[in-house]
Amino acid sequence: MTVTKYSRNRFYRTLNDWAVPREYADVMFNYFVHGFEPGSFFTSLLANDFAGAMSRSHPANSVQALKNLVGWLRGTMTHGVCWGDQDTVKSWLALTNEQRLAMLIERNLVYSEQDEILMALKNQHTSEPFFMD
Repeated sequence: MTVTKYSRNRFYRTLNDWAVPREYADVMFNYFVHGFEPGSFFTSLLANDFAGAMSRSHPANSVQALKNLVGWLRGTMTHGVCWGDQDTVKSWLALTNEQRLAMLIERNLVYSEQDEILMALKNQHTSEPFFMD
């Protein structure tokens, strides 16, 4: 399944609802949807490694931005399936696109292939959320 602008915008809206900064949202989208390794800081964050995350954090990262991202993770994603410890992060990265997307559809973070096709056929309007910096 190809993730279209409809699912991309749906995923981003959930992050925007939690006031997660755009630069974090891009990394989370690529990790959760495409299975891209998120880098040492975000890998530590996803693995609940506070010391590792803080030691790898960029000076521009704010405590509030991190709290917002963790709030989104806890409120939206399943602990122990896609975040929680190093093994869980490795397991998520090892999944196929279809396996990841099935879980994201279940969590209402992306649309099913059928829903995306219907939206495209109806030329349904969608827009990318506006992220506050």
